[in-house]
Amino acid sequence: MVKRGKKGLSEIVSVVLILALTVTLVGIVWAVVNNLVEDNLSKSSCFETFGKISINNDYTCYNSSSNELQFSISVGDVNLDELLIGVSAAGTSASFRLTSGVTQVANLVAYPDRSTNVKLPGKNSGLTYLFNMGAAGLSGPAESIRIAPVIGNDQCEVSDAIEEIDNCLSLAP
Repeated sequence: MVKRGKKGLSEIVSVVLILALTVTLVGIVWAVVNNLVEDNLSKSSCFETFGKISINNDYTCYNSSSNELQFSISVGDVNLDELLIGVSAAGTSASFRLTSGVTQVANLVAYPDRSTNVKLPGKNSGLTYLFNMGAAGLSGPAESIRIAPVIGNDQCEVSDAIEEIDNCLSLAP
C-alpha cells in the first residue's frame, strides 16, 4: 500500500506554522513600536510651541539705575500652562515660573502699573514685566534671559533667549 499526499500535508502544516509565527512576531513588533510612538506623541505638545513663544526684543532692556530687567513675552496661537524664565548676570542666575492664573512671583511686577499680581500672557497676546535683580540677589547688568514653556506636565526646551541685553537708559530718546 502506497501512501500519497503525506508530503503535501507536511508542506501545508509548515506554511501554516510560518504564517502563525509571522503574525505573532508582527504583533510583538507592533506592540513595542506603538508604545514608543505613544510616548513620543505625548511629548510632541512641545513641538507645537515652536516659534510661538518669544521674548520681544524691542521691550526688553536692563535699567542700570534701578537694577531692574524689563522684559516682554509674546505668546502666539498656543495654550501654555506655565513658562519658566531664567535670568543671568555676572555669573549668577535666578529663575521663576509664570502661570496662567494670577499669582505673585518674588521680585517680579507687571509693567507699567507695577502690580505684584502677574500672570502668563494668554493665547495671541503679550505682557511686559519688571524683574528686580538686586532683590533676587543678582548684581551687575543682566546678561541673558531665557524662556521655556510648560504644557501639561511636559517642560519643553528653551523656546527663546536674548544673550545681549541693552541698557534701557541708552535706548531712551
